[in-house]
Amino acid sequence: MLEGLTSLLLLGVLAAGGSELPAFSREAPRCEVDTPHCFGIDLHIVVEDDKPVQTSRWFARQISEANRLFASIDTTFELRSVEAVEAESAEIDTRLERDLLGRKRFTRGVIHVFVVRRLADVDIAGEEIRGVHWRDRGDTTRRWIILSSIGESRVLAHELGHFFGLRHSRYAVSIMNKTPRSSPPWKERRFAPEEVERMRAHMRRMLRTGALLHRPRPDRGLRISGG
Repeated sequence: MLEGLTSLLLLGVLAAGGSELPAFSREAPRCEVDTPHCFGIDLHIVVEDDKPVQTSRWFARQISEANRLFASIDTTFELRSVEAVEAESAEIDTRLERDLLGRKRFTRGVIHVFVVRRLADVDIAGEEIRGVHWRDRGDTTRRWIILSSIGESRVLAHELGHFFGLRHSRYAVSIMNKTPRSSPPWKERRFAPEEVERMRAHMRRMLRTGALLHRPRPDRGLRISGG
């Protein structure tokens, strides 16, 4: 199954002209066969001059960190597809641009992750942010994650926390706490026990409604374009 998926991805990304994109499917971690909960990620990454705005190794670290931290709810993630996004979307500055980035690409059952070169803070002029969990203002049931190329390795895990129902918190141990602090050390931070229970409940709701599906397979007619 994995060989077939990889072949499909490679054919699509090569046709799209993104010569570095096949490495994303090769290097991204996969769910283990006995993983209780495995959810697919559809990656949409901006390509400028035939070069993705971030590396395959960077994205593999993002998934690895998410898998490590989400082990608390017996959940892992794996890359289901890769799409090259047009260079015109490299800088996302407004709420409307966040809406339009994912609106036509959204599908239920998987987690859509967009990687752009620059993601502006829409609340503070001139500031950048590292990631956002975004709901389409035209239909808030449509939602996706946008990561900036400047994001460190836990940004995806943090935004997935929002995807799984969490808000920013004040738990010292939590990666959802944005307050600058030295304790506990960065490497010891995770989800707080209260957050783990909240994510479990939210995951059950998403599975019940079909917002997420276990191990979703890519559509055979999946089109991976170069933008």
